Amino acid sequence: IYAKIGVPEFFLYDPEGKLKPALSGFELRGGACPKYRRLPEERFPGGAVGVRSKVLRLCLCTRPPGPEPLDGSLCWYDPAAGEFLPTRHELADGKRRADEKVAELEALIEQMRRG
Repeated sequence: IYAKIGVPEFFLYDPEGKLKPALSGFELRGGACPKYRRLPEERFPGGAVGVRSKVLRLCLCTRPPGPEPLDGSLCWYDPAAGEFLPTRHELADGKRRADEKVAELEALIEQMRRG
């Protein structure tokens, strides 16, 4: 069905690890009878393993094992920038810390005004 409607790439991810490998990518190869070809697995900084999307120009990776709570989850790596893109959890945590800092500075300014 995907080939019939022209989906250029798709990815499969099994967080339970029943599929081997747990993350796979496939790209559509043209011709009279288009078929999907498995994208090669690549290694990225920090031990991340994943596949490169030609359409998105990003790499979909699984986080390497370690002490972090998001280990094994999916993440994006930008090879042009040479960095991992923050997850929604990381963005939310950064916003929470920034909001706390703003509140702290506002309280300090108010304290200085009363002075």
